[in-house]
Parts: sequence; C-alpha cells; structure tokens
Amino acid sequence: MSELKLQQCLLDGRYEIRECLGRGSYAEIYVAHDLAAQEGAPQLVVIKALNVSLQELPDEDLERTLIENFQKEAIALDRVRHPNIISRLGHGTAIDLAGTTFHYLVLEYLSGGDMSALSRSHLLPIETALYYLEQVCSGLAHAHSCGVIHRDIKPQNLLLTADRKVVKIADFGVAKLEATEGGITRVGTNVYAPPEHNPLVQTGPLDATDGSTQTAYLTPAADIYSLAKTTYVLLTGESPRKFAHNPISEFPTHIADKPWASDVLRVLTRSTQSSPSARYQTVQEFWDEFADAAMPPTKPLPTLDEAEKKERGSAKLAQQPAQDAPPPRPRFQSSDQLKQTAMYAPLPERPRIVVPVANPAAQAQIAERKSQHRPAREIIAGMSDVEQKKAQKIQKQPTPFPQRRGSRLLFILMLFLAFSGVLLATYSYIRSRRMNTSTQAGQTQNVVVGHTGTTTSDVNLRPDPSMSNQPVGLAEGGSRVRIISVGGSSNNWYEVEILQHSREKADPNSLDRGWINKRWINVDS
Repeated sequence: MSELKLQQCLLDGRYEIRECLGRGSYAEIYVAHDLAAQEGAPQLVVIKALNVSLQELPDEDLERTLIENFQKEAIALDRVRHPNIISRLGHGTAIDLAGTTFHYLVLEYLSGGDMSALSRSHLLPIETALYYLEQVCSGLAHAHSCGVIHRDIKPQNLLLTADRKVVKIADFGVAKLEATEGGITRVGTNVYAPPEHNPLVQTGPLDATDGSTQTAYLTPAADIYSLAKTTYVLLTGESPRKFAHNPISEFPTHIADKPWASDVLRVLTRSTQSSPSARYQTVQEFWDEFADAAMPPTKPLPTLDEAEKKERGSAKLAQQPAQDAPPPRPRFQSSDQLKQTAMYAPLPERPRIVVPVANPAAQAQIAERKSQHRPAREIIAGMSDVEQKKAQKIQKQPTPFPQRRGSRLLFILMLFLAFSGVLLATYSYIRSRRMNTSTQAGQTQNVVVGHTGTTTSDVNLRPDPSMSNQPVGLAEGGSRVRIISVGGSSNNWYEVEILQHSREKADPNSLDRGWINKRWINVDS
C-alpha cells in the first residue's frame, strides 16, 4: 500500500492541501483551499486523486482500466451538470513529494455531511424525507435523460451543502455512460445494488429486454432499485441489509404504524423486484407513486373528467441542467505515455510537481515583517543633509573580496551536502520499497495458497500467468475454485483448480486447472 504524499502541499501552484477526507480502493480524497478562486467561486474544493498503486503495483491492463474509468467519471459529471449533482471544477496531473505521478479531479466541496449520517442521527419526518428525495429524483432523472446510469446510488453518495438545504448526487466513478454499449459489469454496493449488476449475485440471462434472448442492457430501473433501498434508510434510519438481494417486504415496528406506511411500502416493494421489468421504468414514475403514497389521507375529491386529469397530473421533476459550462475535458495518460511525454513533450504539458508549504501562521508573520520593512532610500530621505552623506557613503563601500569569496565557498559546500543527502535518502527509499514489495509478495502468496473462492464472472483459464496465450478452459461466473499457487510479474495471477462449475461445461474436454487474474476471484475469508 503506497499512499500519496500530499499533506501540507501546494498542488499545481494553486490548491493548498488541507487534510485527507478518506481513501477508497484506488482513490484518495482531500479537501484543499483554492488560492486562485475567482470572486464568488468556492474557496474550498475536493481533490479526488487516482492512486493506481494504493493496493499494490497494478499490471498494465488494470492501470489502463482504472485511468479509463477515472476519465469516464469526469465525462459523466460534465454531461449531467445539474443543481442536484456534484460539479467538476477542473482536473490535472501532478507528481507528489515521493515522485509518484497521479491524475486528479477537482470537485465541489459539500461540508454538510451525507444522508446516511443525517438519517442515523435522528429519524426524519416524512415531509423532510420527501423534501430531500425530490431533489435526488430530479438529479437522477436528469442523468438518465443524458444517457448516464449511476450504478451506485446509496445514502453515502448523497451529500449535503453546509446549510443542509440542498442534496447532491456524488461519485459517478462506476457510472455507465451509454446503457446500450458493452455488456453488464458487476459493480456497486452489495446492499443497494440490483441483481443485474450486483457484484455478489450470480444470475442467468437478464430480462431487461422483457424476456427476449437478446443481449441484456442496463435500464434506469437499475438505479430505481438502489433509490428505493436508499429511501428505506431515509425513512427508517436503518440499513436495508436484511433485504439484500430481495425486495423490501416490511417496515420496522416504529414505522409500520404510520398512516402512510402501507402505501409507501407498496411502492418500495415494487421498486425492488428482482426483475427489472417489474419495477418502475422511470424516476418520474417512481416519484409520482411515492409522493402520492406519502401524502396524508384526505377527503375524496369530486370525480375529474379526462381533460381535467391531464391538466392536473403529478409534479414534474426539475431536470434543468446547470447553466455554467463544464471545464475542459481531461485526457489522462498511462505511466508509459507519461514517460514519453516527459521525454519529448514541451515543458507546459509535463506533470506539475507539488511543493510543501510552510505553516500558515509563519507565512502571515513573514508577510507582516515584509510590510513593516522600510527600504534604505526611504530611511535616508528622512535624515539631515550631513547624515544623508554619511549613509550614502557607507552604502557605496564595497564588501571586502575575502568575505565575498568565503560566502561563496560556504554556499557551494552547503549545496553539495544537501545534494548528497537527497541522493542518500532516495537510495534508502528505493531500497526499502523493494524489500517491502518482495516481503509483501511472499506474505500474499503464503496467505491465499490453499484457500477457496468464487469467480465473479465467466473467465478463461490460461496455461500460464499471461493474457498472451490461448485459453485451456473456462471458469463460469459463480464457480468454486481452490488456489494452488500465485504467479505473474506482480503476483496478480492465481493458479486454480475448479472444484464445482456453476453451470454445465460448454466443452467437456476443456481443462479444470489453469491461471486466472486474481481480480476475477473473491477469496473466502
């Protein structure tokens, strides 16, 4: 694990890093002060830094995938700009204090916490839940109209402004930009993710195309499933863990006796059906049903004719995009591409190096001293004529040559010692990194060998730990395997033996033993 060295640093000559808010699998989140923020623009921003080495040194394929996903997140945020979706303010590529090159996004900073913490702190009245949910539905409906499916809607990704009056959808890191492009990959948070892309659920052919045998694609119904599980948290203050992989079927006792509970439960139950076609198909449809169900009982109104019904309708969700234009689109490069850029590209295109900044209090003291310092000309101007002549004569006296020469020698000596120290520190750091890497590799091999696990998707068995060979077999998604050995340049391949196929083998003569990249295996704990 190699964290970026960014604490108390100035990034890109502009962003003064304040603190680390958290770390994920391959990203680090920092809050920073934007020293170049224009008038009216936010002073505090979030720096989301991609650290491809946060878990371990990745292979080229994994690094390329991580960078592509990071760039897709920026593209998704620019495409769905909306008052209820977090905004991207910029991006860049830099080198930290340890010499690690990384890409980063600059995002809007929301200091009011998230909906998970708010709902756990106290039970939200139904009116408050409706107030927040309408904003979430507005942002999500706009994203869907732009062709983007979020795939990770949950309370932790719904952030609040400082006054807690506005909620915004965050973290488009696994968003699907075009629902009809490519197959369905299994991502998201297990408790909230629908079966069609839940990372821990193995299903057969999806019915997203209403039961046809064509290739299934994601639909907005996937996000509606996660939205309903999130709504359960807002109403109850409890996790929907008991309904993981299943529809919501009941409320806890402190909610079940509410006058709106049965009608709202009906909406959430339909929204969390395993079949995408059985759920609401649009966010607007979900919001209409939920808002009606949550309304207090009233006296029946006179029957409306068809024309009046059309005029009455339901409250239309606000889907207007944000008016401000997005920043330029990023073009992030892999490590190899960055090396080529460093060798041949003009200087402005190279990654910027972060620099450490002094203590803010010390900086203020230095600035104050500079403002109090009076130039020599001003001091001399205030003297009498005789004193001025003496002062000017003293100023014109040259410094003795031996003193000047001694200062130069001392400076050269200090520069040599500093350079020697840097070389020694660099050598020690590289040597310790190599020792740690080899130690960790050995520990990883000893820990996982002999363990069993489950494949997360259909994956080919290879004769050796490499993608540059023909498959010798197939491990179907959900198959049980035993890890025999660990190999590959970064110990990122497992030699496995299939203990149980999740479905009948397509080729009875194929082998049941071979090499699989470890990212396709969930190792049993």
